[in-house]
Amino acid sequence: MTSSPEPSPTDRLGVLIAAYEYEMGSCFRCPRRRTQVTRFGEITSDEGETPVYACRECVQELLLMHERAMERMDTRPRIVQLPRMQTPHGVEAT
Repeated sequence: MTSSPEPSPTDRLGVLIAAYEYEMGSCFRCPRRRTQVTRFGEITSDEGETPVYACRECVQELLLMHERAMERMDTRPRIVQLPRMQTPHGVEAT
């Protein structure tokens, strides 16, 4: 017996969450370890950039926080998730 594929989300938030690529790792925001996480941003300093990974539940909460903040603004910025280019450590993407 073959399992049917999981249904694709149709709501805006579900589509956003599903668009991220996930890998096994640790969430920066909660104590979850060895769970599916996605690169959600980075911390940048003079010394370089540190990637920030979040689990699905925290991604959902962060996106909801963002949505609530945008509701309080007069105009909505256009949000586009661009694919990240993988580069060797110490080499900047052009």
